[in-house]
Amino acid sequence: METDEPVSVVIPYDPNHTPDEMLAAAKRSVDAQSVPTETIVVEDSERGPAGARNVGIERAETRFVAFLDADDRWYPNKLERQLRRLEVTGTGLCVEGQVSSVDDFVFEILVGDLNEVTSSVVVDTRLVDTRFEETLRSWEDLLFVLEAASVAGVCTCPNLFEKRDHSTSLTAIGLPTDELREQGKRYAALADERVPEARPYVPSFYNQLFTDLGVREHEERNYDRAVTYFDRALRIQPHPSAFVLLVRSFVYSLAFG
Repeated sequence: METDEPVSVVIPYDPNHTPDEMLAAAKRSVDAQSVPTETIVVEDSERGPAGARNVGIERAETRFVAFLDADDRWYPNKLERQLRRLEVTGTGLCVEGQVSSVDDFVFEILVGDLNEVTSSVVVDTRLVDTRFEETLRSWEDLLFVLEAASVAGVCTCPNLFEKRDHSTSLTAIGLPTDELREQGKRYAALADERVPEARPYVPSFYNQLFTDLGVREHEERNYDRAVTYFDRALRIQPHPSAFVLLVRSFVYSLAFG
């Protein structure tokens, strides 16, 4: 896609969670792109990462807006490849992945392995007017791409960015179990409400959520709570692995409870 208009790149940044040198590396990876860019760094505040990204969208005055987490780095020609794909497909969203339809994309986001997409997102603001849900402290990025794909379609490219994990990141710290449960339930409810393509897969998400919560409780030796979560998962959608995990936690609760 030939354009002299820069791509606005929104980077939410919290110095409590991202070292300065990682932010500097992220910005260098933007400057190294083969298309014009303007970088908008928004420091996380009371509104959190979702709010910071929304502030960035509001500040951007360009047609194309991309997002990059301050921890991550883009590969060379990342934006050029995505802009070309957006032009060819006529869609409004491009992310890293290998899916060929909106339905496949929604499935992979909700219950598949496509759960690290934020640093690959590019949207065409002529087609996408979606905002990040600020009531979510987790899954807000996934809800954003689900909504955008639902209204404007989605295209994908492989190998767009380097995910860099470190001990002080929000992902590494995580949420307390009870908050994670409530955030997951809210995410699923919003996806069910706002994204028609998501509705067939919401029960599978709940099964996965309660299974993961059960595993966490078992690892923390809260065996009775683990049994409760596995039982919920099975009531929503029977699955052999959840049954095996329930039996294991039940045995442990009898032996050590």
